[in-house]
Amino acid sequence: MEYHTGRVVLRALCCRLFGKADLARWRDAETFDDWEERTRLIAQLVPKGTRVIEFGSGQRKLEPLLDASCTYIPSDLVSRGADTVVLDLNARPLADLRALKLDVAVLAGVIEYIAAPPSFIAWLSHQVTRCICSYGCAHTPRRSLGRLQETMRRTGAGWVNTFNEEELVQAFRSGGFRLTAMKDWHTVDGSERIFVFHTGAVAPGESGE
Repeated sequence: MEYHTGRVVLRALCCRLFGKADLARWRDAETFDDWEERTRLIAQLVPKGTRVIEFGSGQRKLEPLLDASCTYIPSDLVSRGADTVVLDLNARPLADLRALKLDVAVLAGVIEYIAAPPSFIAWLSHQVTRCICSYGCAHTPRRSLGRLQETMRRTGAGWVNTFNEEELVQAFRSGGFRLTAMKDWHTVDGSERIFVFHTGAVAPGESGE
């Protein structure tokens, strides 16, 4: 996976300004980094017997980790098999997927590449009742010099938005979700938080914010 090159920065800026996804970067799933531990942690958060759509499905590594009672539906910018829902999350309007009767949406390291997360989250709240997502949160206050520097570093990684944890949770709250659980994925480069959001009442065994 390519990072911190002029090409990555240019494509990230195009996505941020024009909502144009970096198709060239995501076309070949064989070049993706190893996120298997994160995928395993996310699979543990998916309830049994649910219909699950994975946005940014890539090599579909989540699929074999789900309970056999779950139904898995891959979705990506390009086809990852005949059953793929090909969808550009930066395109507007987004397709209505309610006919698929989805329960859970999984977005592992995907929201960072969405140019307009608020409108995406509002759309998502009408498609599923639960969202499990990982996100590399910012660590600096909004409108600070540190935030500007952090945004520049994130652009080098191809990311097109910058939220700290509080801002991300608020974006989901504004879109119709409530936070019900969190789990951390630890790597040698640091930790990334996995969030579980729900559109309805807090489910049994879950805690609110």
